[in-house]
Amino acid sequence: MNTVPEKLKKLRNFVGNTPTLRLECEFEGKKLYILAKYEVGNFTGSIKDRMAIQILEAGYIAGQLEPGNTIVEATSGNTGISFAAMGAYLGHPVQIYMPSWLSTERKRLMRFYGAKLLEITLKEGGFDKCIALAAKKSKKNGYFCPKQFENSWNVLAHAQTTAPELENALRINNLGELDVFIAGIGTGGTVMGFFHYFSELSTNKSEKNDFKAYPILPRENKDGKHRIEGTGDSFIPKIVDLQALSPVLRVNDADAINIARQINNLGLSVGISSGANVFGAILKASELPEGSNVATVLPDGNKKYLTTDLCAKTEEPLSREIKILDYELIS
Repeated sequence: MNTVPEKLKKLRNFVGNTPTLRLECEFEGKKLYILAKYEVGNFTGSIKDRMAIQILEAGYIAGQLEPGNTIVEATSGNTGISFAAMGAYLGHPVQIYMPSWLSTERKRLMRFYGAKLLEITLKEGGFDKCIALAAKKSKKNGYFCPKQFENSWNVLAHAQTTAPELENALRINNLGELDVFIAGIGTGGTVMGFFHYFSELSTNKSEKNDFKAYPILPRENKDGKHRIEGTGDSFIPKIVDLQALSPVLRVNDADAINIARQINNLGLSVGISSGANVFGAILKASELPEGSNVATVLPDGNKKYLTTDLCAKTEEPLSREIKILDYELIS
């Protein structure tokens, strides 16, 4: 077994153990509470740091990644930023294939960390082409491709860190069991990780637990046709088992943006995908008995959305009457 570099071990101190929040919401006059992991505190400000460090560690241990190798990956942004920053610290050149229509901030951050960014237009093949090009490049000597959309370490990263952290928050606050988890499908690692962890947890306990995990996709899930960056890439990743999960929830752009704006107006920093996750969580919580625990993740902060419609002055009316009233830190 190969060893993990000491510098990579140090990075572990900057990934995970993020705050767990309890959002106070109002849905059509009814008070609801949503639990949420606030992921902006990770190394580069997103939940993707968890997956990135897990895959790099696994790559070193398996001998697939060696010092000085080039990391090459296809991404919609946050994963690329994670690998760009970690690669810069660890001495790995990084090459990123990315759809051209995503936010300016994402592109600038990757280039700022020293990554070589290759933008692919919709006409050139969009996200599918990005994945194909990264996979082709990875076959060359000296290249390592994380292949986040099919790498089981992506799922394990959340089954081993994010999900147990949420369970610990439930336990220390005497909140009982988790009933429902909601998360958008980007790579699918988060929702699948929570599904495996909490499903296995429930089977190991004597009492019945009807835990369910619902994936979220944009209502218009096509390349360049929606504004929920990082969620919905016009295909279902290989690590996602839709048959095991509960039915897909569809969220439109305006609802995601409106909820994200409300959360930001409380002083928290979140992006559009956080709004989509919370919107879906509120809809599900409204269908459950009072006292049920519904959780989601707030994947990243607002700094990567300054030139997007999240920060525009246009009105984005909600399809349902929802207000985000307040929040508290519970762990």
